[in-house]
Amino acid sequence: MRATPEKSGVRTEIQVANTNERKATYSVQISIADGKGWTAHNRFWLQDVPPGKTGRDDAVIGSADMGPVPQVPKIYVDEFSPLVDRK
Repeated sequence: MRATPEKSGVRTEIQVANTNERKATYSVQISIADGKGWTAHNRFWLQDVPPGKTGRDDAVIGSADMGPVPQVPKIYVDEFSPLVDRK
């Protein structure tokens, strides 16, 4: 995971490697915070990641309405749920 401050929020990049023998979908909920009260949340869905491959996604999290964007954002994984294909 990577979090990069931008003018309107924090660009967050996530990647998950599928180490299963079948395709999998990953639900990952994260929080981005500055340790001083600024906190934003997002859920990523990495769908149908083939075996041995890596699923990737990114998003800008937060907004200028929340106050100054953290210049040293901290990433927290709140939930990680793999859903492996049964077939």
